[in-house]
This record gives sequence, C-alpha cells and structure tokens, in this order.
Amino acid sequence: MYPYIFLLFSFLFVSCATQQLYQNPEPDRSQELRARDHFTNGMFYEMENKHENALIEFYQALLYDSTSPTIYNRIAENHMALGRFESALRYLQKSRRIEPGEPETIRLIADCHYKLKDDDQAISTLKKVLELDPYDENARSLLLLLYRKNNNYIGMAEQYEQMINIYGEDEDWVRKAAAIYLKNGQIEEALALFELYVQKDTTNASMWYSLGMAHEMKEDSESALKAYKKALELAPKIAEAAERIYTICRKDQRWDELIQMFSPYTDTSYSVIYRLGMADAYLSKEEKELDISEQLLLPLLQEKEVPWQTFDLLGRVEWGRKNYDKAAAYFQEIIDLDPKNRIGWIFKGFVLSDADSLNKAAKHYQRALKYLPADQFLLNFYGIILQRLDRDQEAVVEFEKALQVDSSYVSALVSYGISLNRIDRKKEALGVMERVLLLEPDNYSAFSLLGMLYDEMKIYDKCDSLYEKALKFYPDNPLFLNNYAYSLCERGERLDDALALAKKAVKAEPENSAYQDTIGWIYYMMGRYNLALVHIKRSVDQRDDSSVVIEHLGDVYQKLGDLQQARSHWQRALELDTENERLKQKIENIRHEM
Repeated sequence: MYPYIFLLFSFLFVSCATQQLYQNPEPDRSQELRARDHFTNGMFYEMENKHENALIEFYQALLYDSTSPTIYNRIAENHMALGRFESALRYLQKSRRIEPGEPETIRLIADCHYKLKDDDQAISTLKKVLELDPYDENARSLLLLLYRKNNNYIGMAEQYEQMINIYGEDEDWVRKAAAIYLKNGQIEEALALFELYVQKDTTNASMWYSLGMAHEMKEDSESALKAYKKALELAPKIAEAAERIYTICRKDQRWDELIQMFSPYTDTSYSVIYRLGMADAYLSKEEKELDISEQLLLPLLQEKEVPWQTFDLLGRVEWGRKNYDKAAAYFQEIIDLDPKNRIGWIFKGFVLSDADSLNKAAKHYQRALKYLPADQFLLNFYGIILQRLDRDQEAVVEFEKALQVDSSYVSALVSYGISLNRIDRKKEALGVMERVLLLEPDNYSAFSLLGMLYDEMKIYDKCDSLYEKALKFYPDNPLFLNNYAYSLCERGERLDDALALAKKAVKAEPENSAYQDTIGWIYYMMGRYNLALVHIKRSVDQRDDSSVVIEHLGDVYQKLGDLQQARSHWQRALELDTENERLKQKIENIRHEM
C-alpha cells in the first residue's frame, strides 16, 4: 500500500511543482543540471524495463524543466509500456503544445489512438506524421494496416502511390495500388500507374501485359493490343499476351492483324499457340484458306502431347472441304482424349447432320448426354436433330431438359416453341415465343411463328402490333411483309396497306409463289379480278401443289364468269385436300349454276 501512496504523493508534488514552474519559466543553470541527472537516471531505468522507477525520475526531471517535449515524451512512452495509453495521451498533448510540429510526438499520439482502438483518430494523426516526415516507414506501415483493417482500399492505394513518388517506381507497389484501383472500378488511376512504370522501364513484359489488361477493362481494344504486342515482343515464350491478342482479334474478327502478329513465332520451339491462332485465323477469314491452315497444324501432330485444339481445327478444315468422314474422325479424337470435352461431341454431331446422317447424329448426341447430361447446348442440338427427324414429341422432352438447366436459353426456347406448334400445342408455343421476345426483342424466329399463331388464333391486335415491331427491326424482310399483308387481306381490313406491303415482298422475291398468291388475293378482295388472275396464275405455275392457291385461282375464274375453269381448279384443289368441306360445297354449288 505504501508505494502507491508515495506515487500519488509524488504525482501531486509534480503537478504542483509544474504549476509553479509555469509561473516562473526562467530556471537557473543548476535546475538544468538536476533535470538532466533525473532524465539520465530515468533512461537507465527505462532500459532495464523498470518503468515505474523511470517515471519517478522523469517526473523529477519535469520539476526542473517543464518546457522539454522530450521529457513529456519519455513519460508518455513509459505509460504506454505499462498500458496506460490515456495517461500517455495527456502528456503527449502537453508535449505537442510546446512543439507542435515534432513528428515523433505525433507518431506516439497515433500509437496511443491505435492502442485505444480509436482508428479514425489514429489514421488522421498518422497522415499528419507522414506530411511532416514522408520517410517514416513505421507510420506508413501502421497507416496501411489500419486502412486494411477498415477496408479502406483506396486509402491503401493512395499510400502506395505516395511511396512510388517518394522512393521511385517499385513493381510491387504499382501492382498493389493498381489492383485496388481496378477492383474499385477506378481504371484510369490504374492505367496511369502502369503507363508511368512502362515509361520508366520499357523492358518489363509483365507490366506491359498488365497495362493491356487495364485497357481491356476500359474496353479500349486498340490500346490493349498495342500493349500486348509489346509484351509479346519482349517475352514471346510467355503465352498470356498471345492468348489475349487471340481473344481480342477473334472477337473483333481482326484475322489479318492476328496473322501478322503471330507469324514471326511459328517456327520456334514454343510455336504451339501461334500455329493454333494463325490456323484459326485462316479458317475464319471471309475467304477461307484451308490449305494454309492445314500446313500450320500438321506439325503439331508430332508433339508429344497433341493439343486437342489441333484436332478441332483439322476437323474444321476437313468439314470445310466436305470430307465428312475425315472431319468426324478428327472430332472423335477430341472425344477419345476427353469424353467430357463438349467441343468434340458438338462438332461431330454437326458434321453428321451436314452429311445427312440424321439418325447417326441423333445416336451420337444421345451418347454425348451420358457424359454431359446437363449440357444445355447438347440437349438443344439433340432436340433439333429429333425435330428434323419429325420426332417432335421426343424433341420437346430434350428442349424441356435444356430449359431446366437455363430457363432463359433463347435457342432452346425457340426450338421448344417450334416443336410445341408442330405437335399442335399452340397456346403453349405462343407463350414460349412471347417469352423469347422478352429475352431477345429482335428474335427473327419468334416473330415468324408468333405472327402465324396470332393470326390463326384471331388475336389480331397482337398480330398487327407484332408485325409492326418486326418490320422496325427488319424493314425489308419479304416474309414479314407478305405475312402481314395476307393477314390483313384475309380479314378484309386495310387493303391499301396490305397491297403496299405485298408489292414490297413481291419486288424482293418475284419468283416466290406464296408472295404472288398474296398480292393476287389482295387484288381479288379489292374486286380487281384481272390483276388477281395474273398473279395467282403465276403462283400456280411456280408451284402447283398448294390446295389453297389452286382454290384461290378457281375463285378468281368464278368472279370472271369462267365457271368451267373455276370448277376444274376447285376439283384439283380437292384432290390435294380431300377432306376440305368448303371445296366440296363450292363444287356442289357451281354444278347447279352450270
């Protein structure tokens, strides 16, 4: 108990003495010497970690020199060593009043705030320390720690930038700061750092690559390609830059640029990616160069481990030549290497389909789905083959499976809707196609089928609205022009508009028998029977197996008074559509007229 009473007495004595010294700030030489002796003793105790003893000596020193920030700081540091951070703060604030710009005092204040978990104050104080002394590594390390703790990544990035400005371009700091900026969407700031670095060190391939990635994030393909090209020139063995160049050029179909950039490296020991990229470019150009592509690929077959892309591209070469057996064999190589590589399955199926081996293609996709049962593309392609085989009930099942994987898969939805319509589930087909247009507002197939369904179901307001929308996307499309015109004509509505639409369709495809029939039928509905005869007769001459068109021609002859021709054409139409009661009635009625 006595030591604590003594310390309390000493503290009170020091406080009183301090007040007296503030009133009489002119110590004599002996006071300075006494202050120095007590300060020295305190330092010895502090070195021995005897902090209570050290504090007594520093308090004594303070009695003889109350204007020394150093003494206040030593008292504060010993309180900090004893975990008394609030006490330490009080002495540090006194020290700071005496000498406001002393970095050490401010740093100790920051340490106290940090220990007291007052992060905001600690951060604010550390920033002041670094303003006074930018080279204080301890202060900067603590500031970075606090920024990380509080998820202030932008603050961290700013500190890395300051370090770069002070110490010079350090690759690690540049990357750390840039990574933070990129994660936060501040692409311009990251770009500035990368560009600054490559200006200083033009030989760093990795940094050129990073600059390219930042340009890509900014959607600046031109600048990205330039940066990647520089990285490639500096380190052609490193594949990353080549892969990004390939990705950009493939996306933008810049095949000539890709060939130009890759051609210097095709005869090197690390040529694989360059040969593959160039082979793809020659295959994908508007004027395909199959032979050159093949010449680039064949040496890769001698590799110890042949990349599967080699078989893919060689398969496409043979597919382009219509050598279906060879193409299928190459795609089978991919399957043999890895039965879960969907590319081999998909493209072999395409080849079998193009070779009109639809049953083989169906069995092929069926096998593929044993390895990849949830692959929506395989399910969709299998369904399409089943459609082509007129196995629509089975196709619907596969499309439904594909849509279970991804209910917004537009291609599967379109195929599903077509099959539903073909098995006479028209209301469901209509709902599916309406959904397609919500997901893809310009979907051609959805416009085509929906228009017919609305017309069949007599939902005419939606039918007209749909065709108006379709013609905004496809203003000169003859199918939409014709179908819209025919729908209006059948209703006997807006015949002038219908005629204008039909004329555009016929002008686009004058040899299309359906379009000739439409314009002829519009003339019929307008009472212009001679013009109707010209167009509908032309339609029958182009295609003589349509019961509807032949019936129309009979109707025209009836209006022109040629009952013999009318009856003859209706009889032909009935032979093609033997269950048509309307035709039977027309023939019966005309028999009485004749």
